[in-house]
Amino acid sequence: MDAAELLRRARELAPLIREHAVKTEQDRRLAEEVVVALRDAGLFRLTTPTRFGGYELPMPDLLSIIVEVGKACGSAGWNLSIDTASTRFALNALPETALEDVFEGNPDAYVISTAHLSTTKAWRAEGGFKVTGTFPWSSGCEIADWAYIPVVHVYDGDEQTTDLVGVVVPMSDLRIERTWHSAGLSGSGTHTVVAEDVFIPERRATPFSLTDLVGEDHRDSMLIQGSAQSLAAIVGAAHGALEVTKAHLDKGRPITYANFERAADAPSVQMWFGEAAHLIETAQLHLTEVGRALDGIPETQQMPWADRARIRMHEKSAQEKSRAGVEKLLDAVGGSAFALSNPLQRLWRDIAVMSRHNALNAPLILEDYSRAVLDVHPAVTLLY
Repeated sequence: MDAAELLRRARELAPLIREHAVKTEQDRRLAEEVVVALRDAGLFRLTTPTRFGGYELPMPDLLSIIVEVGKACGSAGWNLSIDTASTRFALNALPETALEDVFEGNPDAYVISTAHLSTTKAWRAEGGFKVTGTFPWSSGCEIADWAYIPVVHVYDGDEQTTDLVGVVVPMSDLRIERTWHSAGLSGSGTHTVVAEDVFIPERRATPFSLTDLVGEDHRDSMLIQGSAQSLAAIVGAAHGALEVTKAHLDKGRPITYANFERAADAPSVQMWFGEAAHLIETAQLHLTEVGRALDGIPETQQMPWADRARIRMHEKSAQEKSRAGVEKLLDAVGGSAFALSNPLQRLWRDIAVMSRHNALNAPLILEDYSRAVLDVHPAVTLLY
């Protein structure tokens, strides 16, 4: 199936996703009707390898589809980006035996990635590892089939060693604590996952060492590629807010305490809406550049610091333009935008939370970019 058909399917799902957006938010997880629809449309296999029946889409096409889903519901776009990014992470880090366990016979397997070094430990066991720990911020955990845990410290008794291990675990072996209570992105199901002495066979593990981590001048782009997919959900939600506002203005409602019978006839509203549209279009241009810059680059390929910093600066600009554009839309609509029945306020809250994810930490990105273009060492980030 080609990318154009998958994009068409994503657009066709928009009414159903919007219909269940309130339920998604109230239940603090993606509505089951939406999960089934996304799976049936093939959108959970966007980055699944073709050898397992997936589509393995290039980055620009992948971002476009996430944008379409994000237009209808920020949480749906975010959850889709979690699956696509986590699948790509796993593909580049795990042995083929692990990938066979995850995707053989199930190309629609939904994968999350989660890690929390300070609360997680692994010990060597016969034939594999045992892992114990808690993993907060595990978006999509209640709809997931597998959890990819990219890094866990390996212990020898009570002593931490320099060894690390990445593992993939069926969600049936883990416990979920419903800890996610948030002002926005409530439907993302970003709860806490708990591993209690879970055995991981060697076929699902990748041991490595702290010495394998490279320095600041050249690092792989895996996490930047992941944050690009998260960014697509943000830009998509901003586009969705623009569509909601246009539909509101098309209804011909007046401006209270003004002489205009239709708000859309007021030059002030026209200019405010126009500026919002331009800001969101600009966000899309930054996202498109991110997709172009990452297109065809394997996550494990080393990338110079200056190139990484430049891409992340585009990510910063895209999420900031998205936020600024939606703020303008709220101004154009006025107080009614904040009624809980108005989807504009939900998209606004979703964007506010998504764009504060630490992978898109705007102050750090700007600081790192400024140092990179001036060649002032060291970099301020540990992994990006």
